[in-house]
Amino acid sequence: MLLVEDVAKRFKSGGGAVDAVDGVSFEIATGTFAAIVGRSGSGKSTLLGLLGALDSPSAGKITMDDVDVTALSPRGQVAYRRDRIGFVFQQYHLIPDLTAVQNVMLPMEFAGRRTAERRARAVELLDRVGLTGGKQTRLPGRLSGGEQQRVSVARALANRPSLILADEPTGNLDSRNGKRIITLLREFAGGGTTVVVVTHDRGLASRADLTLAMNDGRIVHRKSKT
Repeated sequence: MLLVEDVAKRFKSGGGAVDAVDGVSFEIATGTFAAIVGRSGSGKSTLLGLLGALDSPSAGKITMDDVDVTALSPRGQVAYRRDRIGFVFQQYHLIPDLTAVQNVMLPMEFAGRRTAERRARAVELLDRVGLTGGKQTRLPGRLSGGEQQRVSVARALANRPSLILADEPTGNLDSRNGKRIITLLREFAGGGTTVVVVTHDRGLASRADLTLAMNDGRIVHRKSKT
């Protein structure tokens, strides 16, 4: 279970401060597909970064299963991200000198898995996101934005994380490939992985088990299908 208790994130701005996340509380059961929606600037991506220990909250507590994420040391945060989290970023963050398949293999290398196992898993995941054949051995610069997005999704799934955090995972995809990614994320949620997506995609949000709407750093509406 992902438990968020009165979490806030304040940034200094000029002579004042901005509350990007302001007293947010919610819980997401294991295996839930959750969507965070809201206008640009409402705090969605900042909240996602806090859930993934990419940043620390100014106040409040985040617990993932048995881990108090807010109490982790810098080294503990690295281990938490490596062992438990799969990230899909808006900017992809692919290594430009590695091929698509090598980018997907990389987190498995950090986890100590064998080369043959890493390659087989990477090829399987790229096939599942619809990047097949020779495109798997292309460098990111020779892939379209949508293709790079699919590599990013495959990489996030590589280590079978317990929590997937995805920022606009279908934002650069056409309708067919967007549906493919949504189906894949739902499959992982059905297998017990908690999935949290930030999205403007109504089709994606409609497939979520839980929808959290944000405005001005706060949760202003919740909708659950259960």
